[in-house]
Parts: sequence; C-alpha cells; structure tokens
Amino acid sequence: MTDSSDDGVLTDDRVLSLIGHLEELRKRIIISLIALGVGMALCFIFKSWLLQFLITPLGDKKLITLSPTESFMTVFKVAGYAGMIIASPVIIYQIWAFIAPGLKTKEKRVVMFSTVFTTILFLCGIAFAWYLVLPRGLGFLMSYEDEVFNQQVQASKYFTFVAFFLLGFGLIFELPAMILTLVRVGVVDVPTLRKNRKYAILIGTVASAALTPGQDLFSMLAMAIPFVLLFEVSLIFARFIKRPEKKKEAVEVIDDGPDDEAAG
Repeated sequence: MTDSSDDGVLTDDRVLSLIGHLEELRKRIIISLIALGVGMALCFIFKSWLLQFLITPLGDKKLITLSPTESFMTVFKVAGYAGMIIASPVIIYQIWAFIAPGLKTKEKRVVMFSTVFTTILFLCGIAFAWYLVLPRGLGFLMSYEDEVFNQQVQASKYFTFVAFFLLGFGLIFELPAMILTLVRVGVVDVPTLRKNRKYAILIGTVASAALTPGQDLFSMLAMAIPFVLLFEVSLIFARFIKRPEKKKEAVEVIDDGPDDEAAG
C-alpha cells in the first residue's frame, strides 16, 4: 500500500486511517446516545418525584397547561433535560476517549484534569443557581406587582426557563477551567488577560444576557456578577500555573557536499 501522494489524492493508508477515525467516532456517539437514553428512561420512570422537585421554588403556585398534549410533551422535555445531566459524565468521557490517542502524555494529563475539573464546576454552577439564585429570582419575579397582575405559570415555559437558567450557570462556572487550561498549555498568559479585562467583562455581560431565558435584569445581573468574580479568581490562580517552556530548536548544519577545492 502506498502512504504518500504529491497530488493531494488520499492514499490507501490514509483512507484506512480516516475510516478508522470515523468508526471510532461512530462508536463514541452510539455510547453517548445509549447513556442519554438510559438517563432519560430513568428520569421518565421517576417523573413524579422529579416534577415535584423542580416545582419546589414555586411554593404554592400551580402550573397550568394550555393544550391536551402539553402535559406529556413537558414531561418528555424534563426527562430529556435531566437525562442529559445524568449522562454528562459518560458523554464527557467519550469525548476525552476520542481525542486522547492524538495527544502527548503531558497534554493528556492536562485534558483529563480539565475534564474532571470542568464537570465538577458545571455541577457546582447548577447547584449554585438552584439553591441560591433561582428561588430568590422566582420569588422576586412572581411577586412583582402581584396586586395588579394575576401571575399564572405555564408548565412548558416554566421548565424551559429552569433548564436554560441552570444550564447557563453551569456554563458560566466552567470559566476557571477554561482560563487555567489555556494558561497551562501556553495559549494565553496572565498579563494579557489582565490587559483585556474590560473586554472579558463585556463578553461575560453579553453571554449572561444570551444565556438568561427570561431576559430580565435580575437574572442577567445574577449571572454576570458570578462571571466577573470567577474571572478575577481565575486570574489569581493562573499566577501559580507554570506555562510550558518552549524548546529551543537545534540548529543542524547540513553539509551539502565537499568543499570547493581546485580540481587537480
């Protein structure tokens, strides 16, 4: 089999390598989908407990539905959102297992640590939003001018709001892992991050507005403030991260042939 081609045509070895990568990708996707399906099935089995848990921040408020199919579709969506959270460790591992063979030993350690760290921060962001921000946010929004408005909560919109709210905080809390990883692999340094702090804050504000499902000022501030704090904390810890040293390239003297000498 040939393994090189100067005209840009894929050789037999390259085709086999590409097919192997596609087969590996297919395997990882199938495993991830199976994990997602199992997670959704478990959530659907325990749907009553899950629904009661998710409506806890509403207090005595009852959810309403506006169509015959809304109840079933809402439960299906909730099972899907919760199933993704349950399956996330398996999905993250499958991503890691797919890219690991192409990395060096040091890079594998960095990526593995980042994967674990990212998962933990993601769950911490969800917990922070669920226990500290969401109850107070819903309490403020549901009681705002309640003497004028008769607030009724539609089931599908409520669960969508909660799902994207938690997801947004989970993503925001992954900021330290992203910054520390970029500093560790040498993509960016701390002085550059400090110099561009105002742009980072602007990006965080825009991201908070985009990730906040309700688009209300309270939710955006509740997400933007942790973003800024996490960015500043990341800068502090990044000072202790040792960047990889650039290896000096050895200069090789190539002898093109015998010295020019008079032929005799």
